[in-house]
Amino acid sequence: MSAPLATLYGSILEWRARLYATGRRRSYALSHPVISVGNITLGGTGKTPFVEFLARRLRFEGWRPAVLSRGYGRRSQGVVVVSRGEGPLVRAEEGGDEPVALARRLPGVLVVVGERRVDAGRAAENLGADVSILDDGYQHLALRRDLDLLLLDARDPFGGERFPPRGRLREPVSALGRADAFVFTRVDRQAPPPPARMLLAERNPKAPVFTARIRPVALTDEAGAPLDGGDLARRRFVAVSGVAGPGDFAAALKDLDLVPEESFVFSDHHGYTDRDLTRIRRAADRTSSAWIATTEKDAVKLAGRMSLPIVSVRLSVDVVEPGFFAFVAERVKRAAGPPS
Repeated sequence: MSAPLATLYGSILEWRARLYATGRRRSYALSHPVISVGNITLGGTGKTPFVEFLARRLRFEGWRPAVLSRGYGRRSQGVVVVSRGEGPLVRAEEGGDEPVALARRLPGVLVVVGERRVDAGRAAENLGADVSILDDGYQHLALRRDLDLLLLDARDPFGGERFPPRGRLREPVSALGRADAFVFTRVDRQAPPPPARMLLAERNPKAPVFTARIRPVALTDEAGAPLDGGDLARRRFVAVSGVAGPGDFAAALKDLDLVPEESFVFSDHHGYTDRDLTRIRRAADRTSSAWIATTEKDAVKLAGRMSLPIVSVRLSVDVVEPGFFAFVAERVKRAAGPPS
């Protein structure tokens, strides 16, 4: 994108945000609190594990949470209930890879997808949800939210402050002003740069800033059961990933002391073809590999399609500041209003 085109594109996005902010473009509300988790850059900031972390904690605190998603890459249309809290009801082709992966990991949590998130939210309400988490919702201004959490990768918080192809911005940095709180993720890899903190203070001084670690904690089989990493490390394997940050997946394997014989890197939300599977099988045969390591969202698309065991790397989120969830809970309770 040329500099003049990038300037025009940024201006259009700012104009769109102002239309919603001033009410000249309609946004819709649900009858229960909505937490949005999103980012302003292309590439993985850890949204999916962070959504899982929030949903688990809300469930633990007695809420009936729902995850709302577009279901990127699915072949279906309209509202699809991916889970009523008892595991996936549909395959990734119908529900999207990330929603199906979340449904596998989140017992007791509703997962609903829809192009119009307000429709998905209303379906969740009909199923008993009393709080919703809007996955990748920062740009989805058509649904009102009570808490906007903006995730920033500590290694490159603002995507070079440029739009593609020179940078990774999805919105201009003026969009920082909409956030209710910032969370620097992957601080286990790098501390947030001081200039980044200064920019947040300049653009949105009222929003608190938190930090979070995202780390691999386990290997699981296709049913989600934990596996012995030490035993697997003694057997050769092939790594496969189709995520926005393939380097993060490679780093996660390294953290678990796992070194693949060969690695396949596909685009984010990749739909695996028979040709892809043949390439992976041939590499496994050529290297005498006994299993395949992949991400949780890739696992739901590869399950049952390979002759070798599919092993997922499970990630965990740890917010460093102890006051983070108290902040979230206060906002959710305030939005919910007094008990009836």
